[in-house]
Amino acid sequence: MSATLTSPALEEFEALDWPVRTVENWRFGSWKQANLSGLELVGEGVSGQLPEPLEGFTRFVFENGTLVSGSSDAVTLVSESFGPISRLGSPKLAALHTAKSTHGLHIKSSTDLSIEVIYFISGEGLFVPGVVIEAEGGANIRILKRFISVDNSATTVVAATDVRVADNSHVSCLLTQELNRQSKLVRFADSTLQNSSSAKLAVVHTGSKWVREETYSTVDGTDARSEIFSVALPTTGQEYDQRTFQHHGARDTYSELLFKNTLFGKAKTIFSGLIFVDEGAHGTDAYQTCRNLMMTDECEAHSMPGLEINADEVKCSHGSTSSRVSDEEIFYLMARGISSRDARTLVAQGFSVEAIEKLEDEQLEAVALEVVARKFATIE
Repeated sequence: MSATLTSPALEEFEALDWPVRTVENWRFGSWKQANLSGLELVGEGVSGQLPEPLEGFTRFVFENGTLVSGSSDAVTLVSESFGPISRLGSPKLAALHTAKSTHGLHIKSSTDLSIEVIYFISGEGLFVPGVVIEAEGGANIRILKRFISVDNSATTVVAATDVRVADNSHVSCLLTQELNRQSKLVRFADSTLQNSSSAKLAVVHTGSKWVREETYSTVDGTDARSEIFSVALPTTGQEYDQRTFQHHGARDTYSELLFKNTLFGKAKTIFSGLIFVDEGAHGTDAYQTCRNLMMTDECEAHSMPGLEINADEVKCSHGSTSSRVSDEEIFYLMARGISSRDARTLVAQGFSVEAIEKLEDEQLEAVALEVVARKFATIE
Protein backbone atom coordinates (compact mmCIF):
# COMPACT_ATOMS: atom_id res chain seq x y z
CA MET A 1 0.00 0.00 0.00
CA SER A 2 1.18 3.51 -0.76
CA ALA A 3 0.16 6.98 0.25
CA THR A 4 -1.31 7.70 3.62
CA LEU A 5 -2.60 10.78 5.41
CA THR A 6 0.72 12.61 5.13
CA SER A 7 1.85 16.14 4.44
CA PRO A 8 3.07 15.32 0.88
CA ALA A 9 -0.35 13.89 -0.01
CA LEU A 10 -2.12 16.96 1.32
CA GLU A 11 0.33 19.25 -0.43
CA GLU A 12 -0.29 17.51 -3.76
CA PHE A 13 -4.05 17.74 -3.28
CA GLU A 14 -3.92 21.43 -2.42
CA ALA A 15 -1.67 22.22 -5.40
CA LEU A 16 -4.15 20.81 -7.92
CA ASP A 17 -7.20 22.61 -9.32
CA TRP A 18 -10.79 21.46 -9.29
CA PRO A 19 -12.17 20.51 -12.74
CA VAL A 20 -13.15 23.29 -15.14
CA ARG A 21 -15.34 23.31 -18.24
CA THR A 22 -12.37 23.59 -20.65
CA VAL A 23 -11.03 20.11 -19.77
CA GLU A 24 -11.97 17.71 -22.59
CA ASN A 25 -12.64 14.87 -20.18
CA TRP A 26 -15.37 17.02 -18.62
CA ARG A 27 -17.14 17.77 -21.88
CA PHE A 28 -20.92 17.88 -21.30
CA GLY A 29 -20.38 17.07 -17.60
CA SER A 30 -21.40 19.17 -14.60
CA TRP A 31 -17.89 20.11 -13.56
CA LYS A 32 -19.12 22.40 -10.77
CA GLN A 33 -20.49 19.35 -8.95
CA ALA A 34 -16.92 18.08 -8.62
CA ASN A 35 -15.81 20.99 -6.43
CA LEU A 36 -15.86 19.32 -3.02
CA SER A 37 -13.99 22.04 -1.14
CA GLY A 38 -14.92 22.45 2.50
CA LEU A 39 -16.32 18.95 3.00
CA GLU A 40 -15.32 17.18 6.22
CA LEU A 41 -15.24 13.43 6.71
CA VAL A 42 -18.46 11.85 7.92
CA GLY A 43 -18.61 10.67 11.51
CA GLU A 44 -19.91 7.44 12.95
CA GLY A 45 -22.58 5.73 10.90
CA VAL A 46 -25.80 3.91 11.67
CA SER A 47 -27.13 0.53 10.65
CA GLY A 48 -29.68 -0.32 8.01
CA GLN A 49 -31.75 -3.33 7.02
CA LEU A 50 -29.51 -6.12 5.82
CA PRO A 51 -30.35 -7.85 2.53
CA GLU A 52 -30.64 -11.61 2.46
CA PRO A 53 -27.16 -13.16 2.66
CA LEU A 54 -25.68 -14.88 -0.37
CA GLU A 55 -24.90 -18.57 0.04
CA GLY A 56 -21.17 -19.23 0.08
CA PHE A 57 -20.21 -15.55 0.50
CA THR A 58 -18.42 -14.12 3.52
CA ARG A 59 -20.20 -10.91 4.48
CA PHE A 60 -18.57 -7.70 5.71
CA VAL A 61 -20.81 -4.91 6.99
CA PHE A 62 -19.68 -1.32 7.50
CA GLU A 63 -21.43 1.66 9.01
CA ASN A 64 -19.58 4.40 7.16
CA GLY A 65 -15.94 3.41 7.77
CA THR A 66 -16.53 1.25 10.84
CA LEU A 67 -16.54 -2.53 10.43
CA VAL A 68 -19.40 -3.98 12.48
CA SER A 69 -19.22 -7.60 11.30
CA GLY A 70 -17.18 -9.90 9.10
CA SER A 71 -13.73 -11.45 9.01
CA SER A 72 -11.59 -13.47 6.62
CA ASP A 73 -7.94 -14.42 6.39
CA ALA A 74 -8.00 -13.09 2.82
CA VAL A 75 -9.23 -9.62 3.82
CA THR A 76 -7.12 -6.97 5.54
CA LEU A 77 -8.40 -3.65 6.88
CA VAL A 78 -6.14 -0.72 6.05
CA SER A 79 -6.24 2.85 7.34
CA GLU A 80 -4.93 4.59 4.26
CA SER A 81 -5.57 5.10 0.57
CA PHE A 82 -3.78 3.00 -2.03
CA GLY A 83 -3.31 6.20 -4.03
CA PRO A 84 -5.61 5.97 -7.08
CA ILE A 85 -4.49 7.80 -10.21
CA SER A 86 -6.96 9.61 -12.45
CA ARG A 87 -6.12 9.28 -16.15
CA LEU A 88 -9.50 10.56 -17.29
CA GLY A 89 -9.77 14.10 -16.02
CA SER A 90 -10.02 14.12 -12.21
CA PRO A 91 -6.53 14.30 -10.63
CA LYS A 92 -7.79 16.61 -7.87
CA LEU A 93 -10.47 14.10 -6.88
CA ALA A 94 -7.99 11.20 -6.95
CA ALA A 95 -5.61 13.24 -4.79
CA LEU A 96 -8.50 13.89 -2.40
CA HIS A 97 -8.84 10.13 -1.95
CA THR A 98 -5.11 9.79 -1.29
CA ALA A 99 -5.07 12.61 1.23
CA LYS A 100 -8.32 11.94 3.07
CA SER A 101 -9.08 8.22 3.02
CA THR A 102 -8.66 6.46 6.35
CA HIS A 103 -10.60 3.34 5.37
CA GLY A 104 -9.77 0.58 2.93
CA LEU A 105 -9.89 -3.14 2.25
CA HIS A 106 -7.19 -5.34 0.74
CA ILE A 107 -8.65 -8.59 -0.62
CA LYS A 108 -5.99 -11.07 -1.72
CA SER A 109 -6.27 -14.76 -2.53
CA SER A 110 -4.71 -17.54 -4.58
CA THR A 111 -7.76 -19.80 -4.12
CA ASP A 112 -11.49 -19.50 -4.72
CA LEU A 113 -13.07 -16.72 -2.67
CA SER A 114 -16.50 -15.06 -2.42
CA ILE A 115 -16.84 -11.80 -0.46
CA GLU A 116 -19.85 -9.51 0.06
CA VAL A 117 -19.20 -5.97 1.31
CA ILE A 118 -22.11 -3.80 2.45
CA TYR A 119 -21.55 -0.12 3.20
CA PHE A 120 -24.36 1.49 5.17
CA ILE A 121 -23.77 5.19 4.49
CA SER A 122 -25.16 8.09 6.50
CA GLY A 123 -24.45 11.64 7.62
CA GLU A 124 -23.44 14.90 5.96
CA GLY A 125 -19.92 15.02 4.60
CA LEU A 126 -17.30 12.95 2.84
CA PHE A 127 -16.88 9.16 2.85
CA VAL A 128 -13.70 7.89 1.16
CA PRO A 129 -13.49 4.06 0.90
CA GLY A 130 -10.97 2.09 -1.13
CA VAL A 131 -10.67 -1.56 -2.13
CA VAL A 132 -7.77 -3.46 -3.67
CA ILE A 133 -8.61 -6.89 -5.11
CA GLU A 134 -5.68 -9.19 -5.94
CA ALA A 135 -6.26 -12.56 -7.60
CA GLU A 136 -3.16 -14.74 -7.71
CA GLY A 137 -2.14 -18.23 -8.71
CA GLY A 138 -5.26 -19.37 -10.51
CA ALA A 139 -7.72 -17.83 -8.05
CA ASN A 140 -11.40 -17.30 -8.79
CA ILE A 141 -12.58 -14.30 -6.74
CA ARG A 142 -16.21 -13.12 -6.61
CA ILE A 143 -16.99 -9.75 -5.01
CA LEU A 144 -20.28 -8.00 -4.33
CA LYS A 145 -20.11 -4.41 -3.06
CA ARG A 146 -23.19 -2.40 -2.11
CA PHE A 147 -23.36 1.31 -1.28
CA ILE A 148 -26.66 1.81 0.59
CA SER A 149 -27.87 5.09 2.09
CA VAL A 150 -29.69 4.66 5.41
CA ASP A 151 -30.80 8.28 5.83
CA ASN A 152 -31.47 11.33 3.66
CA SER A 153 -28.19 13.11 4.36
CA ALA A 154 -26.13 14.61 1.55
CA THR A 155 -23.16 12.25 1.70
CA THR A 156 -20.42 12.53 -0.92
CA VAL A 157 -18.71 9.19 -1.57
CA VAL A 158 -15.29 9.23 -3.25
CA ALA A 159 -14.54 5.55 -3.85
CA ALA A 160 -11.66 3.75 -5.53
CA THR A 161 -11.25 0.13 -6.59
CA ASP A 162 -8.09 -1.44 -7.99
CA VAL A 163 -8.45 -4.96 -9.45
CA ARG A 164 -5.23 -6.85 -10.11
CA VAL A 165 -5.59 -10.19 -11.87
CA ALA A 166 -2.48 -12.36 -12.11
CA ASP A 167 -1.77 -15.12 -14.64
CA ASN A 168 -4.56 -17.69 -15.03
CA SER A 169 -6.80 -15.99 -12.45
CA HIS A 170 -10.35 -14.62 -12.62
CA VAL A 171 -12.33 -11.88 -10.86
CA SER A 172 -16.07 -11.19 -10.97
CA CYS A 173 -17.12 -7.99 -9.22
CA LEU A 174 -20.54 -6.34 -8.99
CA LEU A 175 -21.14 -2.92 -7.42
CA THR A 176 -24.66 -1.71 -6.68
CA GLN A 177 -25.02 2.02 -6.02
CA GLU A 178 -28.18 2.53 -3.96
CA LEU A 179 -27.50 5.97 -2.50
CA ASN A 180 -30.18 8.54 -1.73
CA ARG A 181 -31.09 11.37 -4.07
CA GLN A 182 -29.13 13.98 -2.09
CA SER A 183 -25.82 12.10 -2.36
CA LYS A 184 -22.96 12.27 -4.82
CA LEU A 185 -20.62 9.51 -5.97
CA VAL A 186 -17.17 9.81 -7.48
CA ARG A 187 -15.69 6.43 -8.38
CA PHE A 188 -12.31 5.39 -9.76
CA ALA A 189 -12.29 1.80 -11.06
CA ASP A 190 -9.01 0.43 -12.39
CA SER A 191 -8.18 -3.12 -13.48
CA THR A 192 -4.97 -4.75 -14.72
CA LEU A 193 -4.98 -8.20 -16.32
CA GLN A 194 -2.01 -10.50 -16.90
CA ASN A 195 -1.54 -13.59 -19.09
CA SER A 196 -4.59 -15.83 -19.57
CA SER A 197 -6.51 -13.95 -16.88
CA SER A 198 -10.03 -12.59 -17.01
CA ALA A 199 -12.27 -10.12 -15.23
CA LYS A 200 -15.99 -9.38 -15.34
CA LEU A 201 -16.68 -6.02 -13.67
CA ALA A 202 -20.22 -4.66 -13.45
CA VAL A 203 -22.04 -1.75 -11.83
CA VAL A 204 -25.72 -0.94 -11.31
CA HIS A 205 -26.54 2.73 -10.70
CA THR A 206 -29.98 3.57 -9.34
CA GLY A 207 -29.43 6.30 -6.72
CA SER A 208 -27.35 9.45 -6.16
CA LYS A 209 -28.11 12.83 -7.70
CA TRP A 210 -24.71 12.99 -9.42
CA VAL A 211 -22.20 10.32 -10.39
CA ARG A 212 -18.76 10.75 -11.89
CA GLU A 213 -17.21 7.40 -12.78
CA GLU A 214 -13.81 6.78 -14.36
CA THR A 215 -13.13 3.21 -15.48
CA TYR A 216 -9.68 2.27 -16.77
CA SER A 217 -8.92 -1.28 -17.94
CA THR A 218 -5.37 -2.34 -18.79
CA VAL A 219 -5.09 -5.67 -20.61
CA ASP A 220 -1.38 -6.36 -20.26
CA GLY A 221 -1.18 -10.12 -20.71
CA THR A 222 -1.55 -12.37 -23.74
CA ASP A 223 -4.93 -14.13 -23.94
CA ALA A 224 -6.39 -11.91 -21.20
CA ARG A 225 -10.09 -10.96 -21.25
CA SER A 226 -11.58 -7.79 -19.76
CA GLU A 227 -15.37 -7.37 -19.65
CA ILE A 228 -17.03 -4.25 -18.21
CA PHE A 229 -20.78 -3.83 -17.89
CA SER A 230 -23.02 -1.08 -16.55
CA VAL A 231 -26.73 -0.53 -16.01
CA ALA A 232 -27.84 3.01 -15.14
CA LEU A 233 -31.40 4.15 -14.37
CA PRO A 234 -31.42 7.91 -13.82
CA THR A 235 -34.53 10.05 -13.59
CA THR A 236 -35.25 13.76 -13.05
CA GLY A 237 -32.56 15.39 -10.95
CA GLN A 238 -29.96 12.69 -11.62
CA GLU A 239 -26.86 12.95 -13.81
CA TYR A 240 -24.51 10.04 -14.47
CA ASP A 241 -21.16 10.89 -16.07
CA GLN A 242 -19.15 7.82 -17.16
CA ARG A 243 -15.67 7.91 -18.70
CA THR A 244 -13.91 4.74 -19.82
CA PHE A 245 -10.60 3.59 -21.32
CA GLN A 246 -9.80 0.10 -22.64
CA HIS A 247 -6.03 -0.17 -22.97
CA HIS A 248 -4.61 -3.14 -24.87
CA GLY A 249 -0.90 -3.60 -24.29
CA ALA A 250 -0.23 -7.20 -25.37
CA ARG A 251 -0.94 -9.59 -28.22
CA ASP A 252 -4.15 -11.58 -28.56
CA THR A 253 -6.20 -9.79 -25.93
CA TYR A 254 -9.95 -9.29 -25.64
CA SER A 255 -12.14 -6.61 -24.13
CA GLU A 256 -15.84 -5.89 -24.17
CA LEU A 257 -17.64 -2.89 -22.72
CA LEU A 258 -21.43 -2.68 -22.67
CA PHE A 259 -23.23 0.22 -20.97
CA LYS A 260 -27.03 0.31 -20.87
CA ASN A 261 -28.62 3.62 -19.77
CA THR A 262 -32.39 3.96 -19.34
CA LEU A 263 -33.32 7.62 -18.86
CA PHE A 264 -36.56 8.88 -17.32
CA GLY A 265 -37.93 12.37 -16.78
CA LYS A 266 -35.23 15.03 -17.16
CA ALA A 267 -32.32 12.67 -16.51
CA LYS A 268 -28.92 13.23 -18.06
CA THR A 269 -26.10 10.81 -18.94
CA ILE A 270 -22.66 11.29 -20.42
CA PHE A 271 -20.57 8.46 -21.83
CA SER A 272 -17.07 8.96 -23.19
CA GLY A 273 -15.02 5.87 -24.01
CA LEU A 274 -11.82 5.02 -25.85
CA ILE A 275 -10.31 1.75 -27.02
CA PHE A 276 -6.54 2.20 -27.28
CA VAL A 277 -4.36 -0.47 -28.91
CA ASP A 278 -0.61 -0.22 -28.37
CA GLU A 279 2.02 -0.84 -31.04
CA GLY A 280 2.69 -4.56 -31.16
CA ALA A 281 -0.67 -5.51 -29.57
CA HIS A 282 -1.59 -7.54 -32.64
CA GLY A 283 -4.61 -9.80 -32.51
CA THR A 284 -6.57 -7.45 -30.26
CA ASP A 285 -10.30 -8.12 -30.22
CA ALA A 286 -12.14 -5.19 -28.61
CA TYR A 287 -15.72 -3.95 -28.46
CA GLN A 288 -17.33 -0.89 -26.94
CA THR A 289 -21.07 -0.22 -26.91
CA CYS A 290 -23.19 2.40 -25.16
CA ARG A 291 -26.96 2.15 -25.61
CA ASN A 292 -29.38 4.77 -24.33
CA LEU A 293 -33.09 4.12 -23.98
CA MET A 294 -34.88 7.47 -23.84
CA MET A 295 -38.16 7.15 -21.94
CA THR A 296 -39.20 10.82 -22.32
CA ASP A 297 -38.67 13.76 -24.65
CA GLU A 298 -36.96 15.72 -21.87
CA CYS A 299 -34.04 13.41 -20.99
CA GLU A 300 -30.57 14.02 -22.37
CA ALA A 301 -27.85 11.53 -23.37
CA HIS A 302 -24.37 12.40 -24.68
CA SER A 303 -22.18 9.59 -26.05
CA MET A 304 -18.63 9.91 -27.36
CA PRO A 305 -17.12 6.51 -28.28
CA GLY A 306 -13.63 6.36 -29.79
CA LEU A 307 -10.84 4.17 -31.19
CA GLU A 308 -7.07 4.56 -31.48
CA ILE A 309 -5.34 1.60 -33.10
CA ASN A 310 -1.55 1.28 -33.47
CA ALA A 311 -1.29 -2.41 -34.40
CA ASP A 312 -2.20 -4.76 -37.23
CA GLU A 313 -4.59 -7.69 -37.43
CA VAL A 314 -7.06 -6.32 -34.93
CA LYS A 315 -10.84 -6.46 -34.62
CA CYS A 316 -12.23 -3.37 -32.93
CA SER A 317 -15.66 -1.80 -32.96
CA HIS A 318 -17.28 1.03 -31.09
CA GLY A 319 -20.63 2.68 -31.22
CA SER A 320 -23.53 4.28 -29.45
CA THR A 321 -27.27 4.33 -30.00
CA SER A 322 -30.06 6.39 -28.51
CA SER A 323 -33.63 5.28 -29.11
CA ARG A 324 -37.18 5.42 -27.78
CA VAL A 325 -39.42 2.52 -26.82
CA SER A 326 -41.15 1.56 -30.05
CA ASP A 327 -44.90 1.98 -30.39
CA GLU A 328 -45.08 -1.53 -31.85
CA GLU A 329 -43.67 -3.07 -28.66
CA ILE A 330 -46.12 -1.15 -26.48
CA PHE A 331 -49.06 -2.02 -28.74
CA TYR A 332 -48.12 -5.73 -28.69
CA LEU A 333 -48.11 -5.83 -24.87
CA MET A 334 -51.25 -3.72 -24.47
CA ALA A 335 -53.08 -6.06 -26.84
CA ARG A 336 -52.41 -8.77 -24.27
CA GLY A 337 -54.02 -6.87 -21.42
CA ILE A 338 -50.98 -5.04 -20.05
CA SER A 339 -51.38 -1.36 -19.23
CA SER A 340 -49.36 1.24 -21.11
CA ARG A 341 -47.28 2.08 -18.02
CA ASP A 342 -46.55 -1.57 -17.20
CA ALA A 343 -45.71 -2.26 -20.83
CA ARG A 344 -43.14 0.50 -20.90
CA THR A 345 -41.66 -0.75 -17.63
CA LEU A 346 -41.36 -4.31 -18.95
CA VAL A 347 -39.60 -3.14 -22.10
CA ALA A 348 -37.21 -0.93 -20.11
CA GLN A 349 -36.39 -3.71 -17.65
CA GLY A 350 -35.75 -6.10 -20.50
CA PHE A 351 -33.37 -3.55 -22.02
CA SER A 352 -31.19 -3.74 -18.88
CA VAL A 353 -31.09 -7.52 -18.66
CA GLU A 354 -28.58 -8.03 -21.47
CA ALA A 355 -25.76 -6.35 -19.53
CA ILE A 356 -26.63 -8.11 -16.27
CA GLU A 357 -26.72 -11.57 -17.82
CA LYS A 358 -23.18 -11.14 -19.10
CA LEU A 359 -21.95 -11.61 -15.53
CA GLU A 360 -22.74 -15.32 -15.97
CA ASP A 361 -23.13 -15.66 -12.20
CA GLU A 362 -26.65 -16.48 -11.00
CA GLN A 363 -26.18 -15.06 -7.51
CA LEU A 364 -24.73 -11.74 -8.64
CA GLU A 365 -27.28 -11.46 -11.43
CA ALA A 366 -30.13 -12.00 -8.96
CA VAL A 367 -28.87 -9.12 -6.78
CA ALA A 368 -28.54 -6.80 -9.78
CA LEU A 369 -32.03 -7.65 -11.04
CA GLU A 370 -33.55 -7.06 -7.59
CA VAL A 371 -31.92 -3.62 -7.33
CA VAL A 372 -33.12 -2.72 -10.83
CA ALA A 373 -36.67 -3.89 -10.06
CA ARG A 374 -36.81 -1.74 -6.91
CA LYS A 375 -35.84 1.34 -8.90
CA PHE A 376 -38.49 0.68 -11.54
CA ALA A 377 -41.10 0.32 -8.79
CA THR A 378 -40.47 3.94 -7.77
CA ILE A 379 -40.81 5.46 -11.25
CA GLU A 380 -44.18 6.92 -12.21
